[in-house]
Amino acid sequence: MEDRNILKPLIFAFNEDIRLNDGPSHVTDLMVLTIKSLVPSEDYVGVYIDYKRFNEEMKLWKYYRHGDNIALLNILGNMDSHIYWDKKDDTAYFRIIPIVLSNKDYAYIRREVIKNLLFTTGNIETLIEGILLSKLLYLLIREEENAIEELKKELIDFSQIEFIEEYIDYIRISTETYPGNFTVNFEQYRIHGLNVLNFSHSKYFKVLTDCLEIFIKGEEANTLFGKCISPLMADIKHESYKEDDFYFELCNYVNNLRKGRINPQSLKIKKYYLPDVFQYDVGDEFYHSLLNQSRVIKKEKINNKTILHLNTKSGIYKLVN
Repeated sequence: MEDRNILKPLIFAFNEDIRLNDGPSHVTDLMVLTIKSLVPSEDYVGVYIDYKRFNEEMKLWKYYRHGDNIALLNILGNMDSHIYWDKKDDTAYFRIIPIVLSNKDYAYIRREVIKNLLFTTGNIETLIEGILLSKLLYLLIREEENAIEELKKELIDFSQIEFIEEYIDYIRISTETYPGNFTVNFEQYRIHGLNVLNFSHSKYFKVLTDCLEIFIKGEEANTLFGKCISPLMADIKHESYKEDDFYFELCNYVNNLRKGRINPQSLKIKKYYLPDVFQYDVGDEFYHSLLNQSRVIKKEKINNKTILHLNTKSGIYKLVN
């Protein structure tokens, strides 16, 4: 598949989110944050997420966010186990897109996808659906014809025991706090997933169902993720949008990561310098490891909140504390 087609899911994800919300929402925020945290491996042929960077980006995002959800806010403070296990994160599947597009080896993709999903939620349905969506996106890029059978095999081979053993360090809260029987629920969701792949009715895996209806039946997308991957299956034109050079460059950057054109040493932050940005006044210039060279262009206090406008390399940030 040509490069410009491979990048379509990411381009459409940015465009549709911005169009539907009349500007970027937290979905776009988290996609950008994910891309900024991608680093080529020096040991394997693959691109991984630097979780030191990702975690620090999340802490900064708290102040400039364009929306949020309960799962994201939960990981920014003292995590509530009920929220972690029960609540879904509507940015999760969109963070998958740059992970898949920047890599060519699905075994590597799968591991990075699982780690990233677990960072914000332990919801079992989200975990299983996210894995299947990442595999579907990978298969569409490769133009595989037997995608459904490949997805079934992926789910059948997804062992709960191996999952716990391999990813125990990435599950943010002990499985002992799970509100119910983790083992039973895990297997139930695997069955629900197989039902969807066999085109049986299910009230679960709505995003996967939407994608399969696009893929098999040529239906029009009903979900945002479905709209993002539909250009890989047909020459679909979405509603008009205002092109933004920043997001276009991010997409090109992901393509360069995929092609191995980025030196990993140029992306690694050896020592983090993260000053409290709210200490600065109008006109002050400072360096921040995540924002780079920055200058305060406006500062105001409204309703006991400090609002800071920063001019940075990647644009203007409005931070609220």
